[in-house]
Amino acid sequence: MEQIKDSVTKLEWRVDSHEEEIKLLKDTSAELRITLDSITLNLKQIKWIAIGAGAAVFADQLGLTAILKFF
Repeated sequence: MEQIKDSVTKLEWRVDSHEEEIKLLKDTSAELRITLDSITLNLKQIKWIAIGAGAAVFADQLGLTAILKFF
């Protein structure tokens, strides 16, 4: 009977330890999600800046900037 109590006590300690580890992993996961969302937003901004710069170069090559200078 005493051996069963010891085994149960050990299992309870393991469960408590696992709960703490799971909580830590969930917290880390939430922080990583926030960081990845921030990186994604920055990449979207870079993409639109590159598209705008490409459009400006393309318009300059076609001579559209000369048309815009008249206005």
